[in-house]
Amino acid sequence: MSLNFVDSSTGQAVGSTSLARTVLLAATKDIDAELCNKIQQVKNWRKEYLGVYRALTKTEFYQEQNGLEIAHLGLELLARSIHDDSGRNLAEIVEAGWVGDAQVETFIISGTSPIRPLSVSGISSLTDAAQIWSHEKLAEPGLVGSFKFLDAHKKLPISMDLLIALAGAAEYAPTKHWLGAGGTVAVVARKNTQRWLDLIAHARNSAGTLLVPVLKSRVPLDAISLTDEAIAQNAGLDICDDAEALAGWVAALSMTRKERIVLGQYAYAPGAKHILVQAVQDALAAKVCAKLPANRVALAWLATPTDSTAVPAEVLQDALNRYASRSWGTKLRDLMLGMRKTNGQFFDTRFGEKLALIDPTSTVQGSSYALAKRSQRWRAYLANSQGIKVSYAIAPPARTESVFSFKLLRATFRGAPAFGVQAFGVDDAAVAATALLIRDLHGPMPHRGSTALHTESAIHGGLWRMIYLPKSVWNKATLIGWLGLFSRK
Repeated sequence: MSLNFVDSSTGQAVGSTSLARTVLLAATKDIDAELCNKIQQVKNWRKEYLGVYRALTKTEFYQEQNGLEIAHLGLELLARSIHDDSGRNLAEIVEAGWVGDAQVETFIISGTSPIRPLSVSGISSLTDAAQIWSHEKLAEPGLVGSFKFLDAHKKLPISMDLLIALAGAAEYAPTKHWLGAGGTVAVVARKNTQRWLDLIAHARNSAGTLLVPVLKSRVPLDAISLTDEAIAQNAGLDICDDAEALAGWVAALSMTRKERIVLGQYAYAPGAKHILVQAVQDALAAKVCAKLPANRVALAWLATPTDSTAVPAEVLQDALNRYASRSWGTKLRDLMLGMRKTNGQFFDTRFGEKLALIDPTSTVQGSSYALAKRSQRWRAYLANSQGIKVSYAIAPPARTESVFSFKLLRATFRGAPAFGVQAFGVDDAAVAATALLIRDLHGPMPHRGSTALHTESAIHGGLWRMIYLPKSVWNKATLIGWLGLFSRK
C-alpha cells in the first residue's frame, strides 16, 4: 500500500511543500493573521521555512490555548491529507485496521537473565551523569532531579507497561535497554532477517519479553515449532506499507494485554517520507488515545533539540552571559573565525511568563523534517492537556551509523565541541532516553511553567545553550573536525 500527499478538499496530488503550507495555514488562520500572511508570502519555501517555524513557535507558546488549537487543527488536516491508492485517508486506514480482522500473528520471545540497571559508561550513577551534563551545559538542570528519582526508586513497575516501539529496531530506540530493565516491548520494524535475529538474540539474553509481529500471510503452517531463525526470516511490518495491519496489531495488543499501552514513536525517514511515516505514527497515537481510557495509554517520543522552541528566559540569559564573559583568547579566535552571537529572542506570554525563543535548526535537515518534528510536539502537548501521560524527551545528538555515514556530519560533530556542542555515544544516548522514558511514565509530571513538558529534563547536547548563532558554527566546526571526513573514529 503506497501513501501519497493530496489536497484534502480536491483529492488532487500535491507535494510536501504545498502540504506544509496548507497545514500551517489551516492551523493558524483563526489565531494569527500576521503569521498566515507570512506563510502565504514566502516565495522560496525550502530556503525560508525556518522563519515561519520560528514565528509559529512564538504564537504557540504565547498562550496555551493557541498551541492546543494549532495542534488540533494541524494534526487533523495532516491525517486527512495523506491517502492510499484507494482514496482512504490515514484516519480511515487506521480505523479499518482497528476494527477489521487481525492480519498479524504475535510471537513471544522471553528472556531469562537478571535485570541490568541502567548505567552510563564511566559514570557511577545516573544522578552523577545528569550533574556532569548539566554542569557542561549539555542538559537542563531539571534532569538532575529526574535521575535522582530513578536512583532512589530502583524497582519501578515497568512490567505494568507494554512498550509498542514503532521503529523499535533503530539504534537510538530504547528497546534493548527496556528489555534489560525487565520490560515487555512489541517492536515494529521492517523485514530484515539479520536485524530481527540480533534483536531476538538480545531479548533471549535479557530480563524482558519481546513481542514480534509476523503478517499471517507469512506464517508457515508449522508455526508452533518455529525456530528463532524462522521467526526472524518472516518478522516485520512497514509502518507505511502495512499501516492497516499495524493498526490492527496495536488494537489486538490493547485488547488482549492487561498492561498500560505505551506507544513509542521513534520512526525517521529521509526527505518527504519522514512526513508520511510520522503521520502514520500520529494517526495511531490519535486512535489509541480515542479508544482507550487515559489511564491505559501513554505516548512517548525521542524529541529533537534541533527545532525552534520556547524555553525559560534563563536559558538564553545564561548563553548571553557566557558570551559576554569569554576569555580574550576565545574572543580572538571568534573574531578570526567570524563567529556571531546567538540571536535568541526574549518574549513574554499573554500572562506575563518570561520565555525565550531559540532556534538551533539547520536547513540541511530540510522542511519535511521540520513539519514531522513539529507535529510530534503538537501531539505531545495536546495529549498532555487531555490527561494522558506523555514522555516528550529531548534527546541529544548521537553518533549513530545513519548520521556518521555522512562525511560532512562526521567532521561537524568532531569539531562541534569547540563551540559547546557534544554528540553522545549511541549507547549512552539510548540509556539516557530509556531513563527519561521510565521516569516520565512513573515519576511526577513537571509543573514548572508552560514549557516544562519539553524543557524540564531536556538533554540537548549543548544546542539550546549555545552562545553562538548556529549557522555561524556548523561550517567552522566542519573545518576544525576535518579529520572526520576520512575517519569514523
